[in-house]
Amino acid sequence: MMEKWEVYAEGTFNNMRANAHNWERSFDDKRKISRDFYYGVFDAGNPNPTNLISEQALENQLSKQYRLNTLDHYHSPQFVGRMIMENRDKYLEDYEEFKKIFLVCTQQIVVTKKENESLSFLTAPDKEDYKVLVPTNLKYNHLGIRLYQRQEGKTRWKNSDPIDSNILEIPEDLLEYEKKYLVT
Repeated sequence: MMEKWEVYAEGTFNNMRANAHNWERSFDDKRKISRDFYYGVFDAGNPNPTNLISEQALENQLSKQYRLNTLDHYHSPQFVGRMIMENRDKYLEDYEEFKKIFLVCTQQIVVTKKENESLSFLTAPDKEDYKVLVPTNLKYNHLGIRLYQRQEGKTRWKNSDPIDSNILEIPEDLLEYEKKYLVT
């Protein structure tokens, strides 16, 4: 029996393949197809937890102000959907490759809603093109967001320690792809 995330990965893979012929047709097609990836990742849940939380979100957790926090898919799934469509030969011809990048994109970090909004402004889609203002691996540093990691085997955020660096592990394909859109 497939896990929940695998059901969404397979369905998203099939949807993207079925619509691939429309990718170059219009901006709206590109948006719709890349949103399919975003929604698939979002609906898959959090099967591969990072156990990371921002310092501000940790303070909210400890003071029981949970409603001020949210989850950030730090790989920007809609942008990754674009990368997949522009590299169909790699990701839409090999389900195992697709599945790997899909699972990576389900990873989330607990942040404040305000931090999440600020992070969302670091990528800017528009009718003409797509702009990446800060590379994915540097965006938390760029915004001064310090991260904490929950101690292994612990379930409560109070058992979290600051991590040495906010530089997150990002697939090399994504870092290379976003260079095309990086605004310098």
